[in-house]
Amino acid sequence: MKEKGYFNLRWIIVGISFITLALADAVWYSFSVFFVSLLEEFGWSRSIGAGAFSLFVIVHSLIGPLAGSIVDRFGPKRVILLGSLFLGVGLALCSLTRTWWHHYIFFGVITAVGVGFTGWIPNATIIQQWFKANRGLAMGIISSGIGIGILICVPLIQHLISRVGWRMTYRIMACSIPLIVAPMAIAFLRKPPQTTSPRDTRFSERESIRTGIKDPLVIDEEWASRSWTIRRAITTKQFWLLGISFPLGAFITQSILTHQVVFFVDQGLKTLFASYIVGIVGIVSVGGKILWGTLSDKIGREVTYTMGITCSICGMIVLTLFPVYHSSALPYFYGVFFGMGYAAIAALPPVIAADFFEGEAYGGIFGALMLLNGVGGASGAWLAGFLYDQVRSYVPVFIIMIASAIFACLNIWRAAPRKIRNVPGKGAPSILQ
Repeated sequence: MKEKGYFNLRWIIVGISFITLALADAVWYSFSVFFVSLLEEFGWSRSIGAGAFSLFVIVHSLIGPLAGSIVDRFGPKRVILLGSLFLGVGLALCSLTRTWWHHYIFFGVITAVGVGFTGWIPNATIIQQWFKANRGLAMGIISSGIGIGILICVPLIQHLISRVGWRMTYRIMACSIPLIVAPMAIAFLRKPPQTTSPRDTRFSERESIRTGIKDPLVIDEEWASRSWTIRRAITTKQFWLLGISFPLGAFITQSILTHQVVFFVDQGLKTLFASYIVGIVGIVSVGGKILWGTLSDKIGREVTYTMGITCSICGMIVLTLFPVYHSSALPYFYGVFFGMGYAAIAALPPVIAADFFEGEAYGGIFGALMLLNGVGGASGAWLAGFLYDQVRSYVPVFIIMIASAIFACLNIWRAAPRKIRNVPGKGAPSILQ
C-alpha cells in the first residue's frame, strides 16, 4: 500500500507540474498576441517592442540557478509560491504600462521572476527527483503542459484582448493564475521521501554495493558515480556542448514564437486567425512532447532530438516559402512541423541534462544550463526584430535559424549522452519496467 501511495503521488505531481507549466508559459507565449496590441497602441519599433521579451528571457534565465538551488535545498513548494506572488504583481503592473520602459520593468523583470520560479526549472527538478525509469515520459507529459498553454490560453487571451482590451486581460491573468497555482503547490508539491519506490531505485548505488549488481543502464561507471556540483559540472566538455546546443534551440524557438503572429499579420492574415495557428503549434507540441519523451526512452536521446530538429527546419522552410507561395495550406503545415520541432527542443534538454548530471545538485546544474539557454532565447527574439527593422523581411531570420538548428543537433551528438547511460528501451527493459 505504501508503494502504491508513492506511485499515485508522483503521478499526481506530474499532473500538478503539467497545469503549472501550462499557466506559467501561457504568460510567456501570450507575448506574441500582446505584442501586436502594444505595437498598435504605442507605435514602437519591433526591436524596441521585442526588447521587453528579450529582457524577460534574460531575467528568467538569470534566476534559473537560484530557483534550482532553492528547490534542491528547500523543496519546490516555497519556490512556486513565491513565483505565483511575483506573477500576480507583475501582470497587474503590466496593465498600467504607459511607455516602453514600463513594460521592460513590469513584464521583462517582475513577471519574468514569477515565471522563472513557477516554470521550467523547479518543475523539471521535481521530475528528476521523483523519476528514473520513466523520466522521459514524465518530462514529456509535464512539458506538454506548455503546449496546452499555447493551444488554449493564447487564443483565449486574444479573445479577451479583442473583447475587453489588453489592459483588462493582464488584470484577469494577474488574479486567476496565482489563485490556481498556489493552492496546488500547497496541497501536493514536496520532495520525494528518503525511501523511494523499488521501481526507481532497484539499481541505486547503495543497492549495487549490497548486491554486487550494477545498474544495467550505466555505460560510463566512473562518470555516473561522481557526486556532481555546479562547479564540477562546468569543468566538463559535455556541460559546454549542452551549453551551446540548448541556447541555440532557445535562439530558434523564441525568435520564431515571438514573431510568428506579426509575421502572419504582415502577410495579410487576421490577428485572430494567426492566433489559431499559434494554437496549432501548441496542440501539436502537446502530443509531440509526450511522443519525443517516450521515444527518447526507447531509441535514444540523439536520434530523437535529430528527428525533432528536422521537423523544426521543415517548419522554418515553410515560413520562408509563404511570402512567395501564398497558399492557404502553408500556415497549417508550419503549425504541424514547427510544433513537433519545438516539442523536441523543449522536452528533451532536461532529460539529456539528467543523463549526465542526475543527483542532488541537478536543479542548480540545470539552472546554470538554462541561464545560457536564456541568452540564446533573448538574443533570438531581439535579433529577429532588429533584422526585420533593417531589411523589412523575416527571410534572413529563417535562414539563420535553420543553420542554428543544424549546429545545435551536431552538438548533442558530440556530447553523446548514449556514452554515459543507455535509455531503458536499449538497456534492460525487462528489469526496469
